Amino acid sequence: MSDDFDLQDLRRIPDPFAGPALPPPMEMPPGAPSPSRAALARRRALAAAGVVSYEVGWVVLVERRRDLGSLPVSTLALGLLIPLAAAIFAFVAVSGKGRIGLGMSASWLAALCALPPVLFVVATFATHPPDGDRGHFWDLAVRCIGVTAPLTAGPLALGAWLFRHAFAAASTWRTAALGVACGALAAATMSLACWHSGALHVVVGHGTMILIGGAAGALVGRRITRA
Repeated sequence: MSDDFDLQDLRRIPDPFAGPALPPPMEMPPGAPSPSRAALARRRALAAAGVVSYEVGWVVLVERRRDLGSLPVSTLALGLLIPLAAAIFAFVAVSGKGRIGLGMSASWLAALCALPPVLFVVATFATHPPDGDRGHFWDLAVRCIGVTAPLTAGPLALGAWLFRHAFAAASTWRTAALGVACGALAAATMSLACWHSGALHVVVGHGTMILIGGAAGALVGRRITRA
């Protein structure tokens, strides 16, 4: 066999890159720019003002307890502080950044979701008088649950809009905590709207939406607030 070969034979090998040129990459339309931190702070301040106005407006325009003007300041403060403390605990889970900025761990979030309802129940039974006439207990309780439903749903809807696609991790737990906070805020409003102060009525009639708000927030977190 001869070691000589003809370099001209190399021309018979097809060039793999000689085909038609690839189409240019598609240009994606530019998305909306991310808001700055100052814009986010303004947006959240406006949302907080909207939530407070919504709750206060209910008491001023829709319903308030008939003995509101004659109640001692200590009674009013107690009725407000217990659910507001529960709301603050829950909101810590929503706004907490965690060690690496992605929020708290799932275990901490679960604890902060469970603590507000427990705090509300224990503190209410410890500070409120026992219920008197229980003949119409469920009628009154169901009626108050129906009132706290819109008081919870309004702030939760605003919060879901505010935190849409904002949670990169544990969005279900964090939005559940948001729902718990909204339910606790509604319970605080009910302390000014409802004149029934029996412990069991307050826990059932005013506090049930804390749990329902948390469940609704968990469902919202899977669809709206997940980044």
